[in-house]
Amino acid sequence: MAAKLKFGLRLNIQGEMGAKSSGFAYTLEMAHVAEELGFDSVWIPDHVENAHLDRGKPILEFWTTITAIGARTERVRLGGHAMNNTFRHPGLTAKIVCTLDEITGGRVILAPGSGWFAAECKSYGFDAWSDDGLVRIARLDESLHVIRGLMTEDEFSFEGKYFQLKDAYCNPRPVQKPYPPIWIAGDSPPTQDLMVEHGDCWFMYSKAPEIVGDLIAGLRPRREGRPFEVAVSVVGLADKSKDETLKWAQMYADERKHRFPVPPTVDDILGANLTGDVGQVRERIDAWVEAGVDHVIIQPMPPMEGMRFFGEKIIHHYA
Repeated sequence: MAAKLKFGLRLNIQGEMGAKSSGFAYTLEMAHVAEELGFDSVWIPDHVENAHLDRGKPILEFWTTITAIGARTERVRLGGHAMNNTFRHPGLTAKIVCTLDEITGGRVILAPGSGWFAAECKSYGFDAWSDDGLVRIARLDESLHVIRGLMTEDEFSFEGKYFQLKDAYCNPRPVQKPYPPIWIAGDSPPTQDLMVEHGDCWFMYSKAPEIVGDLIAGLRPRREGRPFEVAVSVVGLADKSKDETLKWAQMYADERKHRFPVPPTVDDILGANLTGDVGQVRERIDAWVEAGVDHVIIQPMPPMEGMRFFGEKIIHHYA
């Protein structure tokens, strides 16, 4: 099966997943190679502490890094995997997004999440943090109303529970009209509500194609005819022997074990992500396309080698 499909690449800024560095030179090299190989977009996480290794290990700040990458690339789109709504007032976020869209000629993707890493928020004293996930979702809902309003209205006011703006201006407006595409990250029922209200693209972690298809089918009627795209974020463990694949899957499981209430097992990782040779990888991607997926965002392990495998052997089949 050949279909028009866009591929993104998660860049490494925190030394995870077998990366040889967490410094900017390594991140920028990945971005340059991704652009040369034909990837459509590049992505980095938004944290102030290292969320996937030891909290004390280095990690680059999100907006500073993605702006520097945008200024030193020409084509790839730029997104947060995902942008943490708890760190910044949405008015400031809107201003940053508009500025970066101007700098890059319209290459920004706005992919906000409600924030999950409690330790960094509490250690930094971010008052926006709440242990109640529904509160974080409600704040994100208001934030998206604010961001969209500032980018589309000449003069914007808002009176919400969490945010209040009075006669605010946001100029220049973004290059992309009416605003950069909004990718809603996550697939919980409250997050699906955000997707119904605000999203242009539904951004979910990889799942079996039949599950993705069911999720899409369930959301489509709620959009009342408004089209949307779907993206899956997937770990690339392909082009390795069985023993090597197990080794990298175990590394990924160890690095993510603190993130989820039920830590992922090696079997979970092998079942939900891209493993095997070119034929096996394409079979899984084809099934996602059939389910309704428009974008595949790859987290390659190890980063440089994995990126080259997908760029050289996979993505041209879907151009």
